[in-house]
Amino acid sequence: MGSPVAEKRFTDFLLSIKGKAQGLYILGDLFEFWFEYRRVVPKIEFEVLGRMRDLSESGTKIFLFRGNHDIWFKGWLEKGLKVEALYDEQEMMIDGLRVYLAHGDALDRGFVPRIFRSLMRCSINGFLFSWLHPDIGIGLARRIAVRSRQGMEKQGAALKVQAAMLQFAREKIAAGCDVVMLGHSHIPEIRNFDAGVYINIGDWLKNFTYGMISNGKATLERF
Repeated sequence: MGSPVAEKRFTDFLLSIKGKAQGLYILGDLFEFWFEYRRVVPKIEFEVLGRMRDLSESGTKIFLFRGNHDIWFKGWLEKGLKVEALYDEQEMMIDGLRVYLAHGDALDRGFVPRIFRSLMRCSINGFLFSWLHPDIGIGLARRIAVRSRQGMEKQGAALKVQAAMLQFAREKIAAGCDVVMLGHSHIPEIRNFDAGVYINIGDWLKNFTYGMISNGKATLERF
């Protein structure tokens, strides 16, 4: 989440959709950093985790995608929160629409993001990281994650990623998708094409935006 204000706003959002939403699709980077140790559960955004479990138990199906900050899911989130953890891209039928969903960091070709992605997804690094004391490891990783996010927020970098995502969405829609939803850029955006809709869901740090599919229509909303 990144801040107490963002965490509070997101938990309020989860409460607001309880009993209303059939599905919730979280497109990665829910956490600044997430790593599951064998015997330790990170004490991060605890209230968010509790609200997610409540929402899942109320009947809303939750799909949690990995971003570039929260890679290492090892089963606890699925068992503890009763969510379905997904690794990368997915195409799903939602309310009669063919929807492509992904975090979108694979489209970021900047040097630092590519290095960060490679380091985070390397199984050897994950094994070595597991030997660090959680207070040290998580603290270090969160500082690196914040630096990575700050790099993304630079205007030039963000605009390049935004353009790459828009072109990618055009191609997916031309290939038959009705809706393309991505994250990562932190820039909320909706583009309507003749054959489909592209939505970048923005973020819950500054914009508090999300995509919604209801009655066969995709929209960009703000909470």
